[in-house]
Amino acid sequence: MTLISTSALLLDEVARTGSIRKAAERLNISPSALNRRVLNLEADYGVKLFERLPRGVRLTAAGELLINDIRRWRADHERLQVQLQEMQGLRRGHVTIGIMECLAGSFAQTLFDEVQNRFRGLTLELFVGGTRQLLQRLMAGELNMVVCFNAPPQPDLTKLLSFDVPAGIVIAPGHPLAGKSAVRLSECLEYPLILPDFSLATRSLIDRAMASVSASPVPSVVTNSTRLMKQLVRDGRHIAFLGVVDLLDEINEGSLTFVPLSDGRLPHEALALVIRNSQPTTPAVAALQNLLRSQLLKLPLPSVEAE
Repeated sequence: MTLISTSALLLDEVARTGSIRKAAERLNISPSALNRRVLNLEADYGVKLFERLPRGVRLTAAGELLINDIRRWRADHERLQVQLQEMQGLRRGHVTIGIMECLAGSFAQTLFDEVQNRFRGLTLELFVGGTRQLLQRLMAGELNMVVCFNAPPQPDLTKLLSFDVPAGIVIAPGHPLAGKSAVRLSECLEYPLILPDFSLATRSLIDRAMASVSASPVPSVVTNSTRLMKQLVRDGRHIAFLGVVDLLDEINEGSLTFVPLSDGRLPHEALALVIRNSQPTTPAVAALQNLLRSQLLKLPLPSVEAE
């Protein structure tokens, strides 16, 4: 049972997919019928909710306001359902967690297994995204907690746990630098490089670091895919610049090696477990906060601090 209107749910799906056709496929209705519902809503409100584009639709300013309210209603309704269940003594609940792509491997699998073993009646929703997207969803009430890099300070956010993630290089175990405990940036310039493109924040940091040693290397490959970087360095010649959290599975397997940079040319990153202060903490959410905190503390990261 839901108190949220069908029209609101339809509108939210169109906004999420950015396409009448894709939303109709997910909702199992015809695109023409869905389009009529949207047009009727626009007529009811007297404003355009979507801009019609050659390849889909985009929310207008009025549409953004309405969608934000709909998503708050949905989040509040889900919390109400959980609270009613808990009042009845049911061991049930629904928790939404946002994580970075680098944690979507064995880390997420372990978390899921622990939830299944310890909280059989609890359902878990895991959303994978970048820091900006995760924090936007957290602030909108769509996520109960997130684990992300470099979360900027905000009045309504609290970091339950924060880790210092050193910058370094990823290389194959047979690479000449693999036996070192740390390397200088200048040493890395003796080998072919794989660099991120400018859609990733680390690229500008790498370029500034290169400029600090008066270097402007020509990379062998530029890519926006961390997965591809890790694949290409397996040739034993190339170097890529990644954080140790990007290599958790590969380090455990022994298939890749992480070597930290010793000269501080690349800044460290901060990995944090973040919650929204104004969001009610149900017993289910509190249980998952503790479980996630415990699992994060097992990561091979220095300088752990609770706030």
